[in-house]
Amino acid sequence: MHYTNLLSQIFEKFATYAFPPFLQKIINQSYVYGFDIKMDEFDTLESYPTLNALFTRSLLYPRDFDKNQTIMISPCDSLVMEFGECQDNKAMQIKGKSYCVDDFLKGTLEEGFKYLNFYLSPRDYHRFHAPLDLKVLKIRYIDGILLSVKESSLQSNDAVFTKNKRVILECEDCYQNPFYFVAIGALNVGRIQINFCPEITKHQESLPKESKEIIFKTPYLLKKGDEIGTFQMGSTIVLFFKQWDIGLKERERVYFGQQIARKEN
Repeated sequence: MHYTNLLSQIFEKFATYAFPPFLQKIINQSYVYGFDIKMDEFDTLESYPTLNALFTRSLLYPRDFDKNQTIMISPCDSLVMEFGECQDNKAMQIKGKSYCVDDFLKGTLEEGFKYLNFYLSPRDYHRFHAPLDLKVLKIRYIDGILLSVKESSLQSNDAVFTKNKRVILECEDCYQNPFYFVAIGALNVGRIQINFCPEITKHQESLPKESKEIIFKTPYLLKKGDEIGTFQMGSTIVLFFKQWDIGLKERERVYFGQQIARKEN
């Protein structure tokens, strides 16, 4: 077992342990203060019986977003780390550090795809959502290690994305174009929960060091804004798509529901 996976397992035991209420409140307060988390959209600190419950907190009220099918929305609260067009089967995890897309997706990607990387820090809301109406055709779980995905790690380590544990949703967008939604595990992210496919989460717990693929006989339909799943602590989401114009800047902070791209004419 890689040492980062072991550290993540130890941290998970701490984060999922329910301490006495007075002590748990202090732990929760320290976490919120330490990461400068804004709790306006969430429940009170006393309502979270474990640190993990605070990490995976849900919104008290739904966010508004543009329902127009020509608009793609951000799937999460995050920092935009990198985006661009895949070139020679390469994409960037961060400027100056490329990786092989085929190795990452465990399948060949045709020409013309763009990629968009979102970094979720420990302070962020850790649930992620559908950026468009999507038909999920296949889910693939790839086992791996749990390197940090913060900026310093991406700059100092090669091909972090292809080494780390990840869940790949192979989809079709509302214009019948292929669309890939990839949730990447990281240090302290021992599990990636996919709400509509609990067997993926169970597989991660019971069968380490193995991959798993689930093909849907009938595509699973996600509506724009639907909650797809949850991370523990910080992590990364990568989207691959065609025929959408990205309307963002590098290092821009975005929020779930915000417009991030528009359909090409």
